[in-house]
Amino acid sequence: MAFFYEWLAVLLCLTGVSWDKCCPHVAADEPTAAVSFKDSWQQAAPPLITDARRTSEQLAGLIEHWPLPDEAAAFDRQVIVMIDADLSTPAWLTAAAEPVWQRFVRLRRQRADLFFAQAVAALERPSGSKKPASATEAMRLLARVLRENPDHAQARAGLGFVENDGKWVWPNVARRLDRGQTYSSTEGWLSRGRRPGGTAQSLQADTNGPLPLSQALTFASDHWEIRSTAGLAAAADLAGRLEQTRLVWLQAFGGFAVEPVELKQRLSGSRKPRPSSSFAAVLLANRQQYIDELLRLEPRIAQTLGIYWTPTKTAWFFQGDEPPARTIEHEATHQLFAESRWTNRLAGEQCGMWALEAVACYMESLEPTAFGFSLGGRNAGRVPAARERLLEDGFFVPLQELCELGRLDLQRDPRLPQIYSQIAGLADFFLNGEEARFRDAFIDYLRLIYRGTARPDSLWKLCDRSPEQLDEAYRSYLAEP
Repeated sequence: MAFFYEWLAVLLCLTGVSWDKCCPHVAADEPTAAVSFKDSWQQAAPPLITDARRTSEQLAGLIEHWPLPDEAAAFDRQVIVMIDADLSTPAWLTAAAEPVWQRFVRLRRQRADLFFAQAVAALERPSGSKKPASATEAMRLLARVLRENPDHAQARAGLGFVENDGKWVWPNVARRLDRGQTYSSTEGWLSRGRRPGGTAQSLQADTNGPLPLSQALTFASDHWEIRSTAGLAAAADLAGRLEQTRLVWLQAFGGFAVEPVELKQRLSGSRKPRPSSSFAAVLLANRQQYIDELLRLEPRIAQTLGIYWTPTKTAWFFQGDEPPARTIEHEATHQLFAESRWTNRLAGEQCGMWALEAVACYMESLEPTAFGFSLGGRNAGRVPAARERLLEDGFFVPLQELCELGRLDLQRDPRLPQIYSQIAGLADFFLNGEEARFRDAFIDYLRLIYRGTARPDSLWKLCDRSPEQLDEAYRSYLAEP
């Protein structure tokens, strides 16, 4: 970690970023136990942990395990963090442990400033470097700023929050609050004057079984409007999963929707995040209703567990006895990529369709952790199947061939099940392999596909490698123990 802070100091000098400008909260007279510009976590944390153990073993454990797994060493997956509303004292903390908690808060605020400086640096292209500015990397780091200090105003604005009545909320939420709407955990956003449980229909849906789609109830979350024939309780659960997926998506792929120039403007305060239209989703009561409603649109609907239907910009799901695995994350990812910026409705028709499916498969690898979630990794999601296909079955479709396939070509390929395993492995390689060397290039490739301007050779040109070199690097990546 000492090397980490020395590297950051050099980076800030090279990019011309002012430490005082990026980190206005760091005071010169902070206690020596706090992390300063040259101090490492290893120097600052042990005294805190020792003092915490005298009053609260729970606080000591929190501090001891606070650093994220990729801070000190390479990590083969993405780290997704949860963000608290503020830095208020936990309910479980005793009065005797309060002084140690406040020291931990000061330490976290300074760590937040360090992460913020890195985020600013990620938006600059170092002189003489081929590496472009990365809004994706900056968004990832801004989430870490807010994990440390949820009140960091610039990071909040950068990640897309706005302040409303002293609280940080999404722009869509601010718009609803300004309209006098209120939120119910059981019924979603309610119009001005409406109270939870105020309609007989909402109660009937939960007690009398499935409704026809024409009588579906509506659950409005912060970013989704869900029509449900499975009742409002099921819709509320789906809404939670969808909103969670959006937060994960922002940290993993935020640069897809926000260009570096716009992110800089957000950080400077010259541009505020704006509300967006709600995403549309449908939750049906059972699998048969799902098939009946969608068969006219998709003849192979019975083979699916969910679908994002591009022509109507709607994600479809059904309530069932079997857990949907990560179908919700998969289809929501399609929706987020397709609707978070302008995209061509024919994206992937001519070439590159594999990548659109690959990145949705990648999101199926989401796993809960103590700090939030991990995403990707050679032992997560469908990647073990990709390894088995490659190393045991000898199945492999060269990248050059894959990149030439359009939507219909891919769907009609008799090798489709094996290809799906491989593309999940490819997504993990491009997003996490070789210490994420190709992550920005792969996201740029996705952007080109969604714009409808990708060519079969776009990916390896963005990666500055030949397709054969990328094939070999992928094989080596999956062969690692």
